Amino acid sequence: MKPTTEVALIEWGEGERRLDAFEGTAGRRASVELVVRELVDELYRRVGATFTLDELADEYAVAGAWCLDIAQRVTDLNAAHDLSIVQDAAFARFARDAIDYRG
Repeated sequence: MKPTTEVALIEWGEGERRLDAFEGTAGRRASVELVVRELVDELYRRVGATFTLDELADEYAVAGAWCLDIAQRVTDLNAAHDLSIVQDAAFARFARDAIDYRG
């Protein structure tokens, strides 16, 4: 595993923790979760169903723009545009399907 992948895994874990700790109304929470689901769906289109963590980390390195674009299309809720939550949580969820994932 590349060092950049190890760093990405840490960031993804932090994103999941931030998502778990997200406080807000049920509607705000639902909007944030919807963005995460849309990002995961986009990852399947971009990366495919068979991938390694290194390949996923490579996509993560260039994903900021398209993640923000999707978040802004899904909702106008600013909290759902926080990529340190939605992008990182989406990558964390998607990473579990990597062929070399060890949870």
